[in-house]
Amino acid sequence: MKLSRLFVVLAICGAALGTAPAMAQGYPNRSLHLIVPYAPGGTADGIARLISKHLGVSLGQTVLIDNRAGAGGLIGAAAMAQSPADGYTIAVLATPHAATPLDRDSGFDRTRVKAIALVAVVPGLLCVNSSVPASSLSDVVRLARAKPGQLTYGNPGNFTAGHLAMEMLKAQSRVDITPVPYRGGAPALQDLLAGQIQMSISGPSNFLQYIESGQLRAVASTGLKRSTAVPQVPTFSESGMPGFELNEWYGIFAPSKTPPAVVARLNREIAQALAQPDVRAFFITIGAEPGTLSPDEFDGFFRNETDRLGKLVSTLGLKNE
Repeated sequence: MKLSRLFVVLAICGAALGTAPAMAQGYPNRSLHLIVPYAPGGTADGIARLISKHLGVSLGQTVLIDNRAGAGGLIGAAAMAQSPADGYTIAVLATPHAATPLDRDSGFDRTRVKAIALVAVVPGLLCVNSSVPASSLSDVVRLARAKPGQLTYGNPGNFTAGHLAMEMLKAQSRVDITPVPYRGGAPALQDLLAGQIQMSISGPSNFLQYIESGQLRAVASTGLKRSTAVPQVPTFSESGMPGFELNEWYGIFAPSKTPPAVVARLNREIAQALAQPDVRAFFITIGAEPGTLSPDEFDGFFRNETDRLGKLVSTLGLKNE
C-alpha cells in the first residue's frame, strides 16, 4: 500500500473511532422515543410510562412513549432494531421476544438489538375460577387427569410467559388442558371470571382484586421465589415441581450498534429510576422484582433466555400461529 493511501485509511479509521465518544458526550440533546410493542394499558405500557417519567428528568429530555402493537410484539421490536443506533430510539422488550420462533416475515432479528437494562421480573400466578374444586397445584393436576381435555385455560398470547408456563405444566404433569386463545390478558380474565374457562396464568396485578373478592383462587406462582404481591401462595417448585420457573420479564433495548457509553448512561439512569419510591411501590402492587443487572449481564441473561425458551418451545412443539 502506498504511503499516501495508508494515511487516508488511518485518517478514516481515526475519524470513525472518534465518532462514538463524541456522540456519547453530547447525548442526549433531543427527545427520546421509547417504543412499547404492545397496546396501551398493559403491564409493559405501565412500566414504560413510569420509567420514562424519571428518565426524562434525569436525562433532561422528554421521553416519548410510542405504542406499536402487533404480531405478538414483533412489529415494535423490529421498528426499534431497524432504527439509527444513536440512543434516541429504545424499546421495552419482554419474554416473548426471546421465545417466539422467528422467520423472514417477522422483521425482527435478535442479533440486531443491544440489551441496556433489565427493568422488572414478574412471576406469574396460576388462578382458577372459584367454582373449580381445586385449592392447590396437585388438586389441579388430579382434576385434569380425571377430566382429560375437558378443562380449559386462557392463553393471553402465544409465547407469553402465561402461555409457556401452562404448556410446561401440562408437559411435566402429563395432563391435557385445552388452551383457549385470546388477544391479551384482559379478555382472558373476563372469561375466567365468568367461568367460561377454568384457569389462567398471568401477572398478579390482573388477579389480586378478584382473589380478595373470592371470585378467583390463587393456586401457585411460577417464580423460584414467592411473589411479593401474594407471599402466601406457594411456588410451583414448592408444590411438587422442583426447579419450575417461568417469569415474565421486561427490559430496555436499543439497536445493536448503539455506542457503549450511551448504553452505560441509560443503564445508570434506569437504575436510578428503579430506586424511586413510586416505582418501588408500583412494582410491589404488580408483584415485580426490579432489575439490577449491568448491560453485559443483561445481554447474557437475554441470550440465555433465548436459548432456554427456544429449546422449550421446540420440545413442546409450539408453533407460530
